[in-house]
Amino acid sequence: KNRGELEIVVEGDKRLFNQYGVMLVNPAKHPTVKQQLGQTFVDWIISGEGQAAIAGYKIDGQQLFFPNADKKGA
Repeated sequence: KNRGELEIVVEGDKRLFNQYGVMLVNPAKHPTVKQQLGQTFVDWIISGEGQAAIAGYKIDGQQLFFPNADKKGA
């Protein structure tokens, strides 16, 4: 594994929750931004296909990310 001999000491505590997010850049503040490409990415990442890609990302057979775009309040 990429972390050597480290072992998990605490797992599942809500205080360890590390939410990732996706936000569009404001084109009014950044006029050169490619807004439509950004929106296309957001639409994909929250789609079933995007969520499956996130869930399918593994190292040594261990899932690293747990998608939750379809969960309210996550």
